Amino acid sequence: MSFKAQEAKAIGRLTLPILATQLAQVGMGTIDTLMSGYVSTQDLAAVAIGSAVWTPIWLFLAGILVALSPAVARLSGEHQTEARERLLGSGLSLGLISGCVFGAITAAIALAIPTFVDDQHTAYVASRYLLAIALAMPVSGIFLALRFYAEALGDATHVTRIMIAGLILNVPVNTVLIYGWFGLPELGGIGCGIGSGLVVLFMSLALYMNTRKHRGGPDFRLLRSLRRSRVGEINALAKVGLPIGVAIFFEVSLFTVIALFLTDLGPVVVAGHQVALNVSSVTFMLPLSLGMALTVRVGYHLGRGDNRAAATTSWLGVGLNLALALFNATLILSGAGFIAGLYSPDPEVVAIGTALLMYAALFQISDAIQIATAGSLRGYEDTFAVMVITFFAYWVIGFGSGWYLAYEHSSPMGAAGFWIGLIAGLSFAAAALLWRLRIISRLHIHREKETPCAQS
Repeated sequence: MSFKAQEAKAIGRLTLPILATQLAQVGMGTIDTLMSGYVSTQDLAAVAIGSAVWTPIWLFLAGILVALSPAVARLSGEHQTEARERLLGSGLSLGLISGCVFGAITAAIALAIPTFVDDQHTAYVASRYLLAIALAMPVSGIFLALRFYAEALGDATHVTRIMIAGLILNVPVNTVLIYGWFGLPELGGIGCGIGSGLVVLFMSLALYMNTRKHRGGPDFRLLRSLRRSRVGEINALAKVGLPIGVAIFFEVSLFTVIALFLTDLGPVVVAGHQVALNVSSVTFMLPLSLGMALTVRVGYHLGRGDNRAAATTSWLGVGLNLALALFNATLILSGAGFIAGLYSPDPEVVAIGTALLMYAALFQISDAIQIATAGSLRGYEDTFAVMVITFFAYWVIGFGSGWYLAYEHSSPMGAAGFWIGLIAGLSFAAAALLWRLRIISRLHIHREKETPCAQS
């Protein structure tokens, strides 16, 4: 079997459990939203507001801790077990510190909600829901550190099983707290926040025990691991991870802002836009998971000193993601009307959703390429350039051209203008990141030629 075939198989083995983990994570937020809707419309609105706040914050936190993946993968490739286990302590410390910071930010926003939400019940539920999520942020930081450590060592299936167990557990825990079973008070939408926090605690404890059994050894202890962390390693991880978190925040916040601007065009346009956005969010999970797998594989090859293998893996990943994008785009184009009809019986919403799904299909291609190249560059720990390119692509080109086409063009295009802007921005990002990957991968290969003792 050729190296490319072997590597494609390795990428696939890592991608599938990461994908399942990502879908389970999204599912927990979906469960909160669905269950709160059966309490009251106000509780549904409150949980929706809370989710809109904590989701980008949580993704920012996750982005920072993704830095652990390439660093651990490199040490694994170098067979530096002791250094790798010590780095886990530094990652846990970074997760705990970052979790506390983001938890404080979430709590501050929660306390401010009553000042900009008019309905008192909605404001109260949203505020308390967010406060419960805020309390769970430090634990989330620990969970994410343990998760990315496991995935970097090829143990992603362990994380997936725990995430699925947490997803299943979320339903009965939410039910008990929402409706006040077993003598507990009825908490409504607030119970969703507390329930999610308890499930995160359960998953963190389960992954901690799993780490002790499979990766940390029987002597692994959380407090001992935290004490072994080093300030220099924490700073190095933060230096790599912070740009990743910022880049993810740029992308998530862009879609939020576009949705807010489209409210001026009426609920039918917003609903049609939401159809296309939701479909894109679902299809996004597969190339995103493959990009995360690339980060691990590229880091592993670099740790082995095989820079040519790292470059081959990077470009192979771009090709695989492009193939996935073409497949997704074909499905969307061929079934746009049917897909839009699943979301709404309103013919106007279906018509707008169908039209926007055509743009969403094109969106897949440049998005998949930029995700794969960004994932590979993170494996090289080249994250600052990704952040700069992402900001310029999304906010200057994407939002700027989208705003012009939507509102300022001689024939304003509305929501379609923003989608064209997104395609333009992502196409720029894909081209710029491909150029950056070419430079970085060649630079590492050149260094390998200058180092005769490099491992093959």
